[in-house]
Amino acid sequence: MRVAITGGTGFVGAATIDHLLAEGHDVVALVRDRRKLRRVSDVAVVEGDLENLVALDALATNADVFCHLAGVTHARDDADYNKVNVDGAVSAAVAAAKAGAKFVHISSLSARMPAVSPYAESKAKSEAAVGKASGDNPWVALRLPAIYGPGDYATLPFFKLVQSGWTLEPKTEPPARASLIYVEDAAAAIVAACDAESGKVYEVADERKNGFAWSEIGAMLAKTLGKSARPVRVPRPVIATYHGVLRAGERALGRTPSVRTGQINEFFHADWVARKNLLSDAVPWCPRVPLEEGFAKTARWYQENGLL
Repeated sequence: MRVAITGGTGFVGAATIDHLLAEGHDVVALVRDRRKLRRVSDVAVVEGDLENLVALDALATNADVFCHLAGVTHARDDADYNKVNVDGAVSAAVAAAKAGAKFVHISSLSARMPAVSPYAESKAKSEAAVGKASGDNPWVALRLPAIYGPGDYATLPFFKLVQSGWTLEPKTEPPARASLIYVEDAAAAIVAACDAESGKVYEVADERKNGFAWSEIGAMLAKTLGKSARPVRVPRPVIATYHGVLRAGERALGRTPSVRTGQINEFFHADWVARKNLLSDAVPWCPRVPLEEGFAKTARWYQENGLL
């Protein structure tokens, strides 16, 4: 296939390009700065962003599939979530429809609970908007769970915390559970979704039917790191206070907040386990990297790069 992709310089996008190239597909990527593209010599490049409709049309031309991974997870202003995650997805879907390329839209499991945060709401809106914008053109949306692996800086603080001897989990009843998958499995899921039945939203699960409890995640990572870590169930008011102070400080310094609006609601939602309309029931895909193995690979990458 010839596959057009947005978000190729990101953590999951780069892994998806690697997977596509390994399977022998031709890849054309939309990027703002080609120097940030890890496999720049192996892909065709269209310079631009989601607001550049001419660039999006050029990206989609002659593509069989259009994989849309670009989006924002931490916005300086909450209105930017809709601007990028909804409006940008619509522009990409329209370009794909004009070119007759199947549109694979990468969403988030948080879209299942749009009321928890502006980010989650934007992902839910994006799914509906993409379906409408695609018209008769084939499309699918993929709700990815939490993703970790080499190259991911978002989960590094959790690894550092466990290495220091602590594992934190939200104090919820029932105890919170989540699905989480290794980055290479996420990339393989995206490529597999190219063959999924059109017009549907698929959830991507990990190796366990009921996901993992936070206590299990912490204990497994501690074992991987060879540490004895003390589990702590953190009450919501404690995290709320910490988030409030952090956001206020970052805004005062003019920085994009590292904690998004409503992220505490996401953290204290007790069920982020993929269960509905699973991708693994629709196409021959399943996660291949167990959590313990994935943690070991990720920890090794952090250590080799002097981060852990």
